[in-house]
Amino acid sequence: MADLTRTDVIKILAVTDRARLAGVDLAGLDLHGLNFAGADLIRANLTGANLSSAYMRGTSLEFATLDRAILVGANLKEANFKGASLQGADLSHANMSDANLFQTNLQGAKTDGVTGQVR
Repeated sequence: MADLTRTDVIKILAVTDRARLAGVDLAGLDLHGLNFAGADLIRANLTGANLSSAYMRGTSLEFATLDRAILVGANLKEANFKGASLQGADLSHANMSDANLFQTNLQGAKTDGVTGQVR
């Protein structure tokens, strides 16, 4: 069960430029279209979360769990996924320009139409 609701997350994102959500359990939440730019989601649990069309430019997702997450059309430019798990995630049509995927587990992830060069 997630630590926060979608409404809680919207409130947090509304009051700060760089939301601190490190280690938070957001598994299974519908977070589509939200602006997480520059947020700290290090070690967060986003298993099965819907992040389609989310704006996540420069978001810190190191060692986060995004297994089976839906990231269709998300802006992941310059996001840091170092050591994260994206097993079975749907990254279709996501912008991953300059995203850091060092030691990221992408086993079974859907990457159709992903744009940008990753580092």
